[in-house]
Amino acid sequence: MIDDEMELYRRVHPEQVVPDKNTGQLRPSSAVFKDPSMSVDVADFMREDGLDWRWSLRDFPGWSLVCLTAAHARAKQQDVQHTPITTEPKNPYHAEVIGKKTPGTANHLRDGSALLHLEPKS
Repeated sequence: MIDDEMELYRRVHPEQVVPDKNTGQLRPSSAVFKDPSMSVDVADFMREDGLDWRWSLRDFPGWSLVCLTAAHARAKQQDVQHTPITTEPKNPYHAEVIGKKTPGTANHLRDGSALLHLEPKS
């Protein structure tokens, strides 16, 4: 079970890192958060096995990573389900944030996420 306070890691494709018009800083685009079955890794489960955020990016060089809580997703009527991947490449930490992602929902998820790792654009 994924408790509300648990952290979820979401990978960010290099093309989905954009400059913020207000701050000029790079941030993830709301497009990162629009998939109706949004894949994430459950950070708490990873830490139990002695892993950190780098594990989520092990096969994704050049990608960035954000973190949000399950409660933040649930605040917009999103269902957070632990859905381990049992086929290769296996991922016992995989979960999905399931539900319709309106522009407002995607912005809510983006705004409530924290950038853990920003990979510089090449």
